[in-house]
Amino acid sequence: MTRPDGTIGALRAEMTLVMSGGEVVLPGLEADRIICFELGLSRASLMTNTDSDVSGADFSKLVDLSCRRAAGEPLAYILNDVVFCGRNFFVDSRVLIPRPETEIMTDIVNGLLRDIPNGLFADWCAGSGCISVTLLAQNLGCHAYAADISDDALEVARINARRYSAEDRLTFLSCRDPLEADVIAPASLDIVVANPPYIPSREIGALERQVRDHEPPLALDGGFDGLDIFRLLLRGLPRFMKPGGMLLCETGGGFQVEEAARLAQDVSPNLFFDSIYKDHREIDRYILWRKRA
Repeated sequence: MTRPDGTIGALRAEMTLVMSGGEVVLPGLEADRIICFELGLSRASLMTNTDSDVSGADFSKLVDLSCRRAAGEPLAYILNDVVFCGRNFFVDSRVLIPRPETEIMTDIVNGLLRDIPNGLFADWCAGSGCISVTLLAQNLGCHAYAADISDDALEVARINARRYSAEDRLTFLSCRDPLEADVIAPASLDIVVANPPYIPSREIGALERQVRDHEPPLALDGGFDGLDIFRLLLRGLPRFMKPGGMLLCETGGGFQVEEAARLAQDVSPNLFFDSIYKDHREIDRYILWRKRA
């Protein structure tokens, strides 16, 4: 009889020990998540089959993954997977990992699109495409643009659009400045949603290691005050919005909401303030403008 290469219980113990040596807060739970994802197990099945054999190849691969996690690499990049608004999205180090705060903004836009059954919207600074792909999956009559300065990010967005059969309704734009988006017709967009980089440059070094060292700086750094990209968007996007069209942006919260509102008054006479929405921690985070009729 061939000697087993190891058991699930031994694998869990080894991975937990490895990750305990890093900065992983819940190493046992993350070990379970990696094992379940890679071996296609439910957690209930994992817990009731700890004596089941694991091949040497799988044992080594999963311990290697736990070493990457212990070194600070985000779990989402290790698994190439993150759940966003109930759907699994492919992610890697080319894109920012979607946050729960952005799920809230996506839900807000989804509510607005219910009154626009055949709407046209744009997802600016689209990254993985999680916002636009989710909204297209929830609103089958809509079409959209996904714009990002990173061609690498747009490749990830294409993967996710194909995964949810949204590619035929999503046009990809390689740009950040709306003035470069010649393909969008003037006054054609019902809604623009944007999650731009908004962390001030001086604060990047203070971010937690797995963000600072692994997520793309291009998707994090918002310039001196965190509002560099807001300036581009507020100047350039109104020309593409319909009269009465909406622009919803995620911010860093707090002073940025007030600064973004003031900035819009200075650079976008065609926009007027509509609403501020709170995130799950009751922080003012999302700001909605409308274009004057």
